[in-house]
Amino acid sequence: LAAVEAEVNSHVIENINVTTRLMESEEAVAAGAIALFGEKYGDEVRVVSIGASEVPYSTELCGGTHVTRTGDIGLFKIIGETAVAAGVRRIEALTGAAAMAYFDTLETTLHETAELLKASPSDVPARVEALIEERRKLERDLVDIRRKMATGGGEDMANSIEYVGDIKFVPKSFEGIPAKDLKNLADDLKKQIG
Repeated sequence: LAAVEAEVNSHVIENINVTTRLMESEEAVAAGAIALFGEKYGDEVRVVSIGASEVPYSTELCGGTHVTRTGDIGLFKIIGETAVAAGVRRIEALTGAAAMAYFDTLETTLHETAELLKASPSDVPARVEALIEERRKLERDLVDIRRKMATGGGEDMANSIEYVGDIKFVPKSFEGIPAKDLKNLADDLKKQIG
């Protein structure tokens, strides 16, 4: 996507001439115009060519381009892509003032995020990465603390063993422990009481 965006912007900056002609559908396709899948075209179509008439950079049926030179498009920014058919992708992009507004929104968001993190905008990725790692460590520590509290804070569980027939049983009530942590807790208790 970055390569496509760079290529399009390079042609936009070149301010290449855009020509528009009305042609018959078959003649336009035979001349190399690209027809979009699923589009319905009449007998006469609008053909848009970008670049020299002998070897244009792009020739499309309509194409939605209503400019006289590529520079009229302004900035081109891809904002998404989706599958259209097997091996065919559709890109969604903004141009001109809409692209600039998109960048303004991103810049505002970046500066607000940097302010919240008390970091410069260029340090935001590293700061977010550090916060994610810190959160992971705290979650691991919390699981360990919950496990220790639930198992008596390191007390010997052998003193709490009761027998049901000849089966060892440790009566414990656990509150505030996520279900995903209970299996590890049970394994710890089994190790302690043998």
